[in-house]
This record gives sequence, structure tokens and C-alpha cells, in this order.
Amino acid sequence: ILLNFTNFFKEESCGVCTPCRAGNFILQRKLEKIKMGLAQHSDYSDIRQWGHIMQTASRCGLGKTASNTLLKALDTFPEFFTAGQGDGLNRKFDLKKATEEYEKFKS
Repeated sequence: ILLNFTNFFKEESCGVCTPCRAGNFILQRKLEKIKMGLAQHSDYSDIRQWGHIMQTASRCGLGKTASNTLLKALDTFPEFFTAGQGDGLNRKFDLKKATEEYEKFKS
């Protein structure tokens, strides 16, 4: 649901002011990382920082309110964002493991 909201605001942004244009794009990317279970602690602070920037520096109501739902969800349901991630918040990408199956079929 949050990703749908963010996609909506990204598409509806007129693109005139940078906080709204860049902020919605960045929030969408951060939510996609969370959805895939690849978020790091810094992603959550980035969401909060960009949300604040958008609320204070956007020129219109769309930009000023675009991050409200996401920020409220972070405050109200923090366990949702970290569920299933455990200590994997700082996971490293393992190229060998990721290409293991490919290598089997390649030969």
C-alpha cells in the first residue's frame, strides 16, 4: 500500500521543485529495498530526512504531504519494516552464492 501511495505521488509530481521530484523518487527506491528485504539502517533515516525535507521545502500541498503516510507508518508500525530482516539489516551481497545455480547449468 505504501509503495502504491509513493508511486502515485511520484507520478503526480509536476517536477518543478526538487524536494518533491527527487524526494518521491528516493522514497520509492527505499520502499522497494525494504520490500525486497535489503534495507539498511541508513535507509530508514534517509526516509525520515527526505520526508522532512519534502514537508518543509516543497512548493505545493502535494509535495508537502506526499511523505506523511510513510512517515506515520514508520512511527506507528516500526516492527512491520524490520520484520523478517532480523540481523540481516546490513547484509552483504554474495556474488558466488547468487550465481551458483547459473554456474551449474553453464557447464
